[in-house]
Amino acid sequence: MTAGAERIWAAFATPAFRWLWLASIAINLTIWMQGVAAGWLMVSLTTSPLMVALIQTASALPSFIFALPSGVMADLLDRRRYLIAVIGFMICIAAVLCMLSASGGLGPWMLLFLTFCLGTGFALQGPAWYTAQTDAVTRLQLASAMALSSVSYSSARAIGPAMAGAVVSSFGVLAVFVCSAVLLGGALVVLFRWKNAPRNAHLPPEDLFSGMRSAVRYVRHSEIMKAQVLRTSMFVGVSSSLWALLPLIAELQLNSGARGYGLLLGSMGCGSVAGALILPRLRSWIEMNRMMAIAAMLYAASILVAAFVPNIVAVCSALFIGGAAWLAVGNTNMIALQSSVPAWIRARAVAVYMLVFQGAMAAGSAFWGVIATEIGMTNTLLSSALLMSIVLVVMYRVPARLGHESEATQSSDALHAGFVTEAVPSDASVAIQIVYQVAAEKRKEFLRQLYAIGKVRRRDGASFWRAYRDLEQENCYVERFIVESWDQYLRQRGRATVADLEAERQLWTLHSGPTPPAISHFVSEPCP
Repeated sequence: MTAGAERIWAAFATPAFRWLWLASIAINLTIWMQGVAAGWLMVSLTTSPLMVALIQTASALPSFIFALPSGVMADLLDRRRYLIAVIGFMICIAAVLCMLSASGGLGPWMLLFLTFCLGTGFALQGPAWYTAQTDAVTRLQLASAMALSSVSYSSARAIGPAMAGAVVSSFGVLAVFVCSAVLLGGALVVLFRWKNAPRNAHLPPEDLFSGMRSAVRYVRHSEIMKAQVLRTSMFVGVSSSLWALLPLIAELQLNSGARGYGLLLGSMGCGSVAGALILPRLRSWIEMNRMMAIAAMLYAASILVAAFVPNIVAVCSALFIGGAAWLAVGNTNMIALQSSVPAWIRARAVAVYMLVFQGAMAAGSAFWGVIATEIGMTNTLLSSALLMSIVLVVMYRVPARLGHESEATQSSDALHAGFVTEAVPSDASVAIQIVYQVAAEKRKEFLRQLYAIGKVRRRDGASFWRAYRDLEQENCYVERFIVESWDQYLRQRGRATVADLEAERQLWTLHSGPTPPAISHFVSEPCP
């Protein structure tokens, strides 16, 4: 076995990761099998392109709505108990699907509602499950765990649709719903047997809304996160046309039935698995942004083949390449994200990525469904393939990059520490003031560095930040920022990375006073 192959499978050396990985396959199989069954059942209930496309929207929309709260809860709650509750909820929904399908009471709108509920469970477990897998391994195994998580999802996408198509053709939709409930039960057994490590927290946890504000604040002031949001939303929104209209391609373009629909999805899934396995080697050969641009063009080509070629072998071959291209873009964006964020925000960063990804998928699917109703399936797919050129422009103008280790490693030190001689009220906001003396020839460099530090302060917890120049002292500059509480200030200090600390040290070298910058701490005082 080569060194590269050993690195790919390294995370399997950890038993906890192995079991969680197998359970993740069961959950992903459930989602893909249920998606195929629901999509095909909707085709039998109505021929409306919009209603068929809304199955994809019902599956993806919950991740847009619940992704951020689920990321916060993954950081705040005991992950094992939280995941047990969520998977239990999904089992209940699968049971309802079984009962209604068996009794013949499953109409189009009820199918959409229950698909939305199952998608809600999938959205709620996503960030917690992903971070549970990465927490189960060492830092050296982290890249392996991320790659294997992609393999898990892609394998389920390859196997699930084909299994569902075969089961629907042979035994009907009800059998797929029963299989989904059984698979979720297996995942629940793994969770009951899993023993997660206790958390060591020196500060009380944030509440849900404070945690959500922290996530939004981080995205707003992190250039890497903003770039990922833009790139992901553009690519997924445009490329969602193929996923949304795939049932109609199978039914109207290829006349291949449920088995053919499963083969189409399975082809994309197999392509994704192949892409996940060869992606590490491709990254060593091709620059990251160039590789994603090539992948986007290949995906556009697969859309065109699906739109115009009425041959299932040709379409499956094109979708195999499209699946690999889809995985290449998504996985590379995720690796760029994960390599750039520290541990305290990692689950929420994953949640934001899921929110953007699934939100773009939901909105894009509904949009392309409406367009297909007006101009037809073929013209809609052609339009989306042409719009991929805009995605290429965005990729060129907003390139992705891997984060340095110092950007994702929290520092154990701080240049400014707060010492108080009295208890600070929990509802009192805290203001921090730092006074610098700066020589005239260093002002421009100082201000550039200071404003970069200001982004870090706001990213990590400050609700307000300003830089001031003293009108009475020519060389005096004052930095002031406010956090909502003393605990939040301590969290802000603890969130600083090694790169942040080095940037602040560089700022302090531009201070020309005889003593270090003067630091003052203030607490808000209510009117008596």
